Amino acid sequence: MTVTWRGALSYALTVTVLSWLTGAVVDLAWQAVGGSVGTWVTTWLRDPWSAVFLVAAAVTLTMTRRLTDPLPMWRVPLIDGSAYLAVLLVCAGLSSWTAGDEAPADSAFVVAILALFTLQLPAAWLLSAWRARHLETVLTRAGADSPSARLTER
Repeated sequence: MTVTWRGALSYALTVTVLSWLTGAVVDLAWQAVGGSVGTWVTTWLRDPWSAVFLVAAAVTLTMTRRLTDPLPMWRVPLIDGSAYLAVLLVCAGLSSWTAGDEAPADSAFVVAILALFTLQLPAAWLLSAWRARHLETVLTRAGADSPSARLTER
């Protein structure tokens, strides 16, 4: 069995966009209490790396769901949660590196910690577990390899 392209894309967009929005809303609430909403706008809305992250995460999760077997369901949040975190770290590291930061890896991990506190990562994990149960799958032809089997042969 394999996940359809439409199912994989729907899954990836749901996980990526809703988890990003969760992080943005929680951070907006924190910034509103602190009185510095301008920082939130520059961090979440005006930063071009937010768009890069959204696109990269959606593409990564789509390809991960399409190229790996959909069962067992408990593996999906583990694999996809790791992929989501990896994309977050890479995008945050590249963002801080292009800004001239001397320790972009440190900044990337700070962003990952903030993603935990703003509930972005937990939301991604929960959405992944929820959407994994609703993936559209199709049977492969008898004798045809699954996409993951084809990749391991290379």
